[in-house]
Amino acid sequence: MTLFHRPILVLLASSLAVTMIFAACGGSGSSSGSKPTIAPSTVPPTFVRISVTPRPTGTPVPAAPPNPTVEPGKEDLPDPVFPVALDPELADRQPDDEVIVRGWNNCLTDVKVAYVGAPTAWHLCADGVVLNDTGFAPNVQNWRVEHSPAISSTDWGTVSVMVDVISGRFEGRVFTLLTLNRKVGKIFIVNTINVGEVAVTHSQECLQQKG
Repeated sequence: MTLFHRPILVLLASSLAVTMIFAACGGSGSSSGSKPTIAPSTVPPTFVRISVTPRPTGTPVPAAPPNPTVEPGKEDLPDPVFPVALDPELADRQPDDEVIVRGWNNCLTDVKVAYVGAPTAWHLCADGVVLNDTGFAPNVQNWRVEHSPAISSTDWGTVSVMVDVISGRFEGRVFTLLTLNRKVGKIFIVNTINVGEVAVTHSQECLQQKG
C-alpha cells in the first residue's frame, strides 16, 4: 500500500464511523419519543336515593283483642237448677199439689229434654209451645204439668207432662208426652221402655223463638 492510498482508507473509515453514530442516535431518538396521550374513558357517577324509615325506639303497646260478638240467643247459659222444695229426698215436707205443678212448670219452661232412645229431643218453650229437633212440633202443642195420680204422698216426686194432639189420627186428644221422676238428685223418664236419666238443659231454640 502506498502513501497515496492510506489517506483514502482513513477518510473512508471516518465516514463509516460518522454514519454509524448518526444511525445509532436516530434509533435512540425514535425509541424514546413521547407516545400520544389517550383520553381516559370516564363513566358518570350514578346516584341511588335510599329512603330510611325511622324505627320506633319505644316498646310497642299491643292492641287489645276485639270482644267476640255473641248472637242473640246464643249465650252460654247454666243448666237449670231443680228446686229443693220439689225434691222428695231434700224437702222437709210435701208441698201442696198446686205448688208442685207450678214449680215443675217453671222448672221445665224453655228447656230441652233429651234421653237415650228418644226419636227426638223435646223443647218445652214458654206459652206451651213444643219444638223438636227439626223445629215446630206438627202434631203436639200446649204442654203443661198437670195434677195426676202420680202425685201422691208416697211418690210426689213423679209428674206427667201433658200435650194436646193438634193433628193426625188422634187430633183433639190429650197425650202424656213425658212422665218424670225426681230421685237421687236426678230426673228420670219412666213412661218408656228405655227408662233412664233425662238431660235437662236450657233450650237455645226456645230462646231464639222469643227473639
